[in-house]
Amino acid sequence: SALKKAFSPEFLNRLDDVIIFNSLQREHIHQIIDITLGKLFARILSLGYHVELTDKAKDFLSDKGYDHQFGARPLNRAIQKYLEDPVAEEILKGEIEEGGTILADHDGKSETLTIKVKKPKASKKEN
Repeated sequence: SALKKAFSPEFLNRLDDVIIFNSLQREHIHQIIDITLGKLFARILSLGYHVELTDKAKDFLSDKGYDHQFGARPLNRAIQKYLEDPVAEEILKGEIEEGGTILADHDGKSETLTIKVKKPKASKKEN
């Protein structure tokens, strides 16, 4: 009824429906991060490496990649800047062996993620 008072009937006839978007909560942003990272992790896994992301790292990416006005649109850029680029640098340095794991974490203070490399577990040979 508020729309009928504010707009002319001709304008209202052109609208199909009114959609109200609620602000995303942190758990929704984490779900979006998980979906987006699924593609990245699959690419990295195809190269022979594993990636792990802590909840603190997800919180950091949420803070950097979510804007109340634009929603989660800036999230891909934040993932590329703070996670994908540093992981690519670690791979290019050659400091990670095939089968190794890259762990991304955040200390709660810095403006970057902490990237740690874990060596692959030695496989036991059966006799």
